[in-house]
Amino acid sequence: MQVENAGGGREPPGSGRSEYGSWRRPPAGRRTGVLDRDTQAVMERKWLILTSVSLGSLMATLDGSIVNIALPAIQNDFRIDLTTIEWVVVAYLLIVGSLLLPCGRLGEVLTFKRVYLVGFTIFTLASVCCGAAPSVAWLVGFRVVQGVGAAMIMAMGPAIVARTFPASERGRALGLNAVSVSIGLSLGPALGGVLTQVGSWRAIFLINAPIGLLAIAWAARVLPAETPGTGQSFDVRGAALSGVAVFALLLALSDGQQWGWASPATIGLLLAFIVLGAAFLVAEGRAIQPMIDLALFRIRPFSAGLASVVVAFAGLFAATFLLPFLLEQGSGFSPIEAGLLLTPMPITMALVAPFSGAASDRFGPRILASAGMAIMALGLLSLTQLPASFALPDLVWRLVLLGLGQGLFMSPNSSAVLGSVPRPRLGTASGTLAQMRVNGQVLGVALSGAIVATRLPVHLAELGGTPSAALRNMALAGAIHDAFVVAAAVCCVGIVTSLIRGSSRPARIQPTAPARA
Repeated sequence: MQVENAGGGREPPGSGRSEYGSWRRPPAGRRTGVLDRDTQAVMERKWLILTSVSLGSLMATLDGSIVNIALPAIQNDFRIDLTTIEWVVVAYLLIVGSLLLPCGRLGEVLTFKRVYLVGFTIFTLASVCCGAAPSVAWLVGFRVVQGVGAAMIMAMGPAIVARTFPASERGRALGLNAVSVSIGLSLGPALGGVLTQVGSWRAIFLINAPIGLLAIAWAARVLPAETPGTGQSFDVRGAALSGVAVFALLLALSDGQQWGWASPATIGLLLAFIVLGAAFLVAEGRAIQPMIDLALFRIRPFSAGLASVVVAFAGLFAATFLLPFLLEQGSGFSPIEAGLLLTPMPITMALVAPFSGAASDRFGPRILASAGMAIMALGLLSLTQLPASFALPDLVWRLVLLGLGQGLFMSPNSSAVLGSVPRPRLGTASGTLAQMRVNGQVLGVALSGAIVATRLPVHLAELGGTPSAALRNMALAGAIHDAFVVAAAVCCVGIVTSLIRGSSRPARIQPTAPARA
C-alpha cells in the first residue's frame, strides 16, 4: 500500500522518517481508477468543508484585530497602566506563534478534524471566560488559553483545504479562504468599536460564544471522519524546544524596543532562542518521527515560499502598525476614523485573493506571487510620498495598491508551499506556514518601531526650533516614511526569494537517516 502526497504522487509505505522522505507518482494506468466511496463523498462536499475552515479563519483573525480598539476601555475599567494592558494582546500573539508548529504536527498524529474541533472548543470556552474576567490578571490568563485554541484552528485550516481540494483547485480554495482572513482584518476595528460603545469591552469576547457553538456543530457535521496514522507519535521534546525557542524570539522582538535592544533581557532572550533552536535542530536530526522533517527544507518551493511569507508579512505589518500613528497623530483623525480609512487595503485583498488563487492553479504561483511582492514594494514607496494634507483619494489608491500586492501574493504562495510537500506532512507544512506569518508580523512591527525610534530624533534636529506639537508630528511623519522605505527594500528581497522557488510540483527527497543513540 502507498500513501498519496499533496501533489497527487505516491509514497512508499513504512514507518518513521522514511514515510515522508520520498515519493513518486503512480504508473499512468493506476491514475485512471474510480474514486473510492469515502473520497467521492469528500469531493461532493468540499465546498462545505471550505466554509467550516473559512469560519475558523474569520474568528481567529477577527479576535486578533477586534481587541485593539477596546484596550482603552479595558484599561479604564481595571485602572491599569499602558504597559500592563499591552499583555492582553501580546500574551495571545506569543502563545499562538509558539504553538503553530507543534499543533500542525499534532494534527498529523491525532487527525486534522479532532485537533480542529478541540481547538474551536477551547477558543470558544476561553472567549466566554475572557468576557467574564474579574481582573486583568485573569483576562491575560484566559487570553493565553484562547491563544492555544486559536493556534490549533490556524494550523489545521490550510492543511484541511490542501488535503480536500485537488491541485487544480487548491489555489482557488485557498484564495476564497483568504477572503475570510481579509474580512476579519477589516471588520475587527469597526465591530470592536461598535460593541464597546453600545455594550462594553466584554461584548467583544462574549460574541464568540454563539458563533463558536455554531462553528463547532458545523465542523463536526461537514468535516470527514479520519483515522489516526498508524504508528504515528508526537515528538514531545521537539515540541517543547521549538515552542520555548519561538516564544523567546517573539518576546524579544515584541518588547525589545521598550526594554532596549542591548538590554540584558533582550540579549538573554535572543541567546536563549539561538541555544534552544540549535538544540531543536539536533533533536530533530536524531528523532525517528521528528516534529518537522528537516529534509522538507531541501524542497525549494517549500523553503523559498516560507522565506517569502516572512518578508511579505513583515512589509505588510510595518504599514498596518505605523499607519494609525500617521493618521491619528500626524493628521488628527480619531481612532474610528483611522480604522475606517484603513479598510481599502483588506477589502482589496479580499477581492483579489480568490482570482489570484484560481489563476495560480492555471498558470503557476511563481509569477503571480513575485508580482504581488513587487506591487507591495511600490505601495510602500508610494506611502512615503503621501502629502501632509492629503485628500481621501491620495490615501485610498496607495492602500489599494498594498492590498492588491498582498492579495496577488498570498494565495499562490500558500498553494505552492502546501503543494510541494508529501500528503502526510500537510499538517506540519500548514503549521509552519502559519508560524512564518506570525514571525513576519512580529518582525515587521519590531523593525518599523525601531526605525521610527531611531530616526525621530534625527528629523526633530533637522527641523530645529522649539519641539512644538506641529514639529513633532512632522518629524514623526518623516520617521514613518523612513520605515516605509526600509519595508519596501525588505519586499524587494522577497521578490528574489519568490522568483527562485522553481517548480511547484512535489519534489523527490531522501532525508538523511537519523542518528542512532
